[in-house]
Amino acid sequence: MSFPLTLQFDPLTIEHLGYKMYSHLPNALAELIANAYDADATKVKVILRDANGERAVVVEDNGHGMGLGDLQEKYLRIGRNRRAGGDDRSESGRRAVAGKKGLGKLALFGIGETILLTTKRQGTTEELRVALSWSEIKNATGTEYHPALSAHRSAPESHGTSVELTRLHRRTPVNARELAQSLGRLFGYLDDDFTIEVIDAGGTSRPVDRDARLDSLERDIEWRVPEDLSGDLKAKIPNNRIRGRIVAAAKPVPAEQRGIALYAHGRLANEPEFYGVSESSYAFSYLTGYLDVDYIDDDTADVISTDRRSISWDGDLTVELNQYIQQLLRWASLERRAARKKASKERIEARHDVDLDKWVGSIRTEERDAVGRAAAVLTSADSALDDRDRDSLLTSLREIAPDYADLHWRHLHPAIKEVSERYYESGHFHAAMSEALKRFVNDIRKVIGSDGENATAIVNKAFKFDSNPPQIDVAGSFAAAGFDGNTLTALRNGQWRLSDGVVAAFRNPLAHEEEMRLIETEAMTYQDCLDALSIVSHLYRHFERALPVVGDDAPSN
Repeated sequence: MSFPLTLQFDPLTIEHLGYKMYSHLPNALAELIANAYDADATKVKVILRDANGERAVVVEDNGHGMGLGDLQEKYLRIGRNRRAGGDDRSESGRRAVAGKKGLGKLALFGIGETILLTTKRQGTTEELRVALSWSEIKNATGTEYHPALSAHRSAPESHGTSVELTRLHRRTPVNARELAQSLGRLFGYLDDDFTIEVIDAGGTSRPVDRDARLDSLERDIEWRVPEDLSGDLKAKIPNNRIRGRIVAAAKPVPAEQRGIALYAHGRLANEPEFYGVSESSYAFSYLTGYLDVDYIDDDTADVISTDRRSISWDGDLTVELNQYIQQLLRWASLERRAARKKASKERIEARHDVDLDKWVGSIRTEERDAVGRAAAVLTSADSALDDRDRDSLLTSLREIAPDYADLHWRHLHPAIKEVSERYYESGHFHAAMSEALKRFVNDIRKVIGSDGENATAIVNKAFKFDSNPPQIDVAGSFAAAGFDGNTLTALRNGQWRLSDGVVAAFRNPLAHEEEMRLIETEAMTYQDCLDALSIVSHLYRHFERALPVVGDDAPSN
C-alpha cells in the first residue's frame, strides 16, 4: 500500500516510558486488554505459543477493530489523551473507557522485540497488519518511525484486533496459571458480557477473574461493600459510589496480597495496601480484598500513576478517599477479631463439650486469673495455634483445674455433689451445705427407720453408742479385720461426734436466718462450704460402707 504510517515520538520517549516502565508481562498485556475493553470487545484471549523454542504471546479480541485512520490518529499517537478530546465513552457508548494517557502501546516493547498488530473493522473486506520492531525504532533517525503496513483480504463479518509479541526478552517460559492469576489482580471489569482467558501452549484455557482468588481463600468472615458495613460507614461512603469485597482469611495471606486493592473503571489503580493504617496488628496479615472507586478517574485531574500501581493522595478527592479507607480497615480489623474469637470459642467448646466462661468462673481459688488468661489465649483472634495445639493446651488446663476444680479436687462423694453443686456454682454456699446435710440425714433416716425426729436426734440414734454397738456401726468391718477395741471405739465415737458436730456447726446456726442476709454477710464463704462438704463426704462414705446390704432401703445416691 502507498499510504505511509508514522509513529511520532521524542527521543528516548519509548525507552523511558515503554521499555523501562513495563518490564512485567502482566502489566504490559493489561494495556492490550484495556484497549480491547474500550473497543467494546466481549471476549479477550491471551494465547501463549511455544513452537521449536520460539515463544510468543498473542492477545486477541473481538472488538470493533481499527481502520487506517484509527491506526494513524489513535494507535500510533504517543501520549494521546482520548478523554481530553471528549472521547470518554466506547464506540457503542456503553462503556466508560479506561485508556487515558496514550502510553500503553509502549509497554509492549518492555516484553518483546517485535510486534505484529492485525486489525479489522466489521463490514470491511480488508484486515490491516502493522509490524513494529524495537531495534528499528531505536535506530530511526529524527523523531519519526515508519512501521511496515500491509492489507489482506478477509471475510466482511469478522472484526477485532490481534497483537502478537515475538522475540520475547524473558528466557523462561510463561506460566499460564500464574499469568491468569496476575491478570486477575489487574482487572475488575463488572460487565457480564466481557471475559478474559489465558490459553497455554497445550490449549488449556484459564479464566481471568479477580474474585477467583478471594473465592479460593478459606474465609473467617467477608464483607460486601457497602451492603455489610455498619450504618455509620455506609453513611460516610465518599460520593456514595464505592463497591467491593473485603475478606478476613482463616490463614495469613501472602504478603503481596495483603491489604485492599483499588480499581477504577475496571482496572487496577492502586496495589493492595493499608493506606496509612498501622500494620503492626497481627490482624492485617489476614485482610485482603478490593474496592471499585471509579469516580476518582472521572475527574480531569490525573491521580493514577502511569503503570497503574498507585494513586496520588494529594488532592481533595483522594485525601477523603484515603481517610475513609483507613476507617474501613480499622472497623474490619475489629470485626474480624470479634468474629474470629467467637468462632474459635464455639469450636473449642463444641470439641470439648465445655462452657469456657462457666468453667473459668467455677474456679474460686487464686488460680482462676491464671487459668482465665490461658483460656483467653485459646480463643485469641491473633493466636497461631492450630486445633491440635489448642486441644492439648485445654486438656492440660482442665487437668490442672477441672470444672468446679475445688469440688473435684476434694473428691466429694457423688451423693453430696449431686445436691450441692448447683448451689455452690451460683454462690449460695449455705444452701449447698444445707442440702448436703439434708441428703446425709435423710439417707440415715431411711436406714434406721426414724420418722418425725430432728437431725440431731437422728444422727445420735444412728451413731451414738455405749457398751453396745450403734445402729449403724462404721467400725463393723474393721472389727472383723481384728482391729484393737480402742481403735474401734475411736472410729465409732468419731463418726458420732463429727456427725453431731456438723449438724450443730453448719445447719442449726443457719436454719433460721433469711437467705439474703446469709448471702450479704457471707456467713459461709466458698472455702467454709468446701471444708464442710468435705467433712460430710467423709462421714457419708463411712456411713455407706457400714451398710450390710444395698437394697431398697439403701441411701439414694
